[in-house]
Amino acid sequence: MARPQGLHCDVLLVPLPGHSAGHAGVAVRRDDGRWLLHAGDAYMYHGELENTPPLDHPVLDPVQRGAQTDAAARAATRDRLRELLRDHADEVVVFSAHDPWEYTRLAVTAPARGGR
Repeated sequence: MARPQGLHCDVLLVPLPGHSAGHAGVAVRRDDGRWLLHAGDAYMYHGELENTPPLDHPVLDPVQRGAQTDAAARAATRDRLRELLRDHADEVVVFSAHDPWEYTRLAVTAPARGGR
């Protein structure tokens, strides 16, 4: 497969069912070889992946439940993401579209790129 012109990394679409029909995440391989997976709306709070049992956020959970199309599929997707982090945390970073704490954590640890 040819890489699109101007794209200098590997990009994957990752099916993440449950939130909405056809919901998918986008994974990009970083320069250091690790993957960065934007999980979109597959979960909304890092406690859902990092805590055992999963910890929902009291404000974000009603939004998540109201938006989901399939509760069982969403829970299964969350559990797959938990397993991914458990087994491959040294190879992948996962983040949500809605978790400002994750965003802050990533922004602080992101390497500077060309002065931006």
